[in-house]
Amino acid sequence: MAAGKGSRRGNGEGSIYRYRNGWAGQVSMPDGTRPTFYGKTKEDVREKIKTALRAVHDGVPLVTTRMTVAAYLDQWVTVVLPSRVVAGTLSESTAESYADQVRLHIVPILGRHELRKLTTAHIREWMTRKLTEPSSAGVAQRAAWEAEAARKAAERESANESRPARRATARRKPATSARPARKPIKPLSARSVRYLLVILTAALNDAVREELLTRNVAALVQPPKQADAPIRALTDDEARRIVAVALVDRMSALWLVLLALGLRKGEALALRWNALDLDAGTVAVVRKQRRRKAGIDPDTGRQRWELVEEEDLKTKGSKAVLALPEMVVTMLRDHRRRQDDTKADFSAKGGSAEWEDPGLVFTSATGRKVDPRNVNRWWDAVCERAEVRHTRVHDLRHTAATMLFRAGVDLNEIRALLRHTRLATTADIYVDVLEDVRRGTARSMDDILTRLRIPAETTESEADESAA
Repeated sequence: MAAGKGSRRGNGEGSIYRYRNGWAGQVSMPDGTRPTFYGKTKEDVREKIKTALRAVHDGVPLVTTRMTVAAYLDQWVTVVLPSRVVAGTLSESTAESYADQVRLHIVPILGRHELRKLTTAHIREWMTRKLTEPSSAGVAQRAAWEAEAARKAAERESANESRPARRATARRKPATSARPARKPIKPLSARSVRYLLVILTAALNDAVREELLTRNVAALVQPPKQADAPIRALTDDEARRIVAVALVDRMSALWLVLLALGLRKGEALALRWNALDLDAGTVAVVRKQRRRKAGIDPDTGRQRWELVEEEDLKTKGSKAVLALPEMVVTMLRDHRRRQDDTKADFSAKGGSAEWEDPGLVFTSATGRKVDPRNVNRWWDAVCERAEVRHTRVHDLRHTAATMLFRAGVDLNEIRALLRHTRLATTADIYVDVLEDVRRGTARSMDDILTRLRIPAETTESEADESAA
């Protein structure tokens, strides 16, 4: 029997049919899937199908009753975050960090849940596991390292077996000492879990904004309490020993710049000679250097990285022109002369090799950008030679601020050096140092009051003697 007039489905309407006490409909999506939509009336289903098709056309993640948290977050990190990077509302490094944290710490536990059925109980359970169980990402990384070590050991053993046997009289090498036990894999810190919750909340906020969810359950969960981490700065004695070693180190100019100006590591590594005016004694901090993912190596299957320079610094106030102490100016002049001599020697050797980047202040021995990980290794060697406790390169920034506080420099002047946007930020970070300075101020005032009181008591006693 021929279909009656008006019974033909519209283009893109999909198939709509009776289902239990209501209606249901399916429609083919560009990716080949056929999601199902339900409603009390046929018009309800037809409207849901149209909304879904519009969402796909606009590039919005499509949420169905079966869509999991993993599927949604995959679209969030591959579609939404890159679009914000292009629009300039999110930095590329932040987008990469979000994607890594989602892949390593959120999806493995929460990814199996249906997005619309995700509850606060699920999130609290996930947070508890992250705070109490060894990090799954750490366990996986440890397993990968051990597998790689086993592979290399097997290759060495195979190579040794293929070599001709040594004479029996050959001297055997002494047995190597046993490898120290690896450190246990710890759970994530409260700070790390708070960061993960921030990422999940941002992702679900986008789902609510696009009317894919009615509420953000992550925003309803209280984050773990974060204890304020103490500022790790060198003591006066440690700083004295560090400077004694650093001033004769190959990277002496870098260490002095970090300590004297409180620069961040990426800002110091991106310094160029055209940003320095050694005659005027100033430096313009306008860019930073960072490591960026550069795809997967097809031969090894490992992640490749590249060093790039960006003008998008941490805050708006991070770009500034700073005054250079005279000692730093002298050190930079010496550093430039040594660099020029190295360039000349490099060119004299001939060949096709050239000094890679003549504009950078701090480079490798061949003029390449310095990898931040190498800076960490060099700094560890400096600390070891100076016989001080392990500190981070970033602790030089804290040391600079702490020493200036203790020297009585105004807090606002230190804020300007560190290029914090607000004075409150500087005060919050260095609250322990400020408390120490305040105690010193109180002691100074006590000395002043004592000096004021002594003459008064002396005058009264002298007056009594005269009256007698």
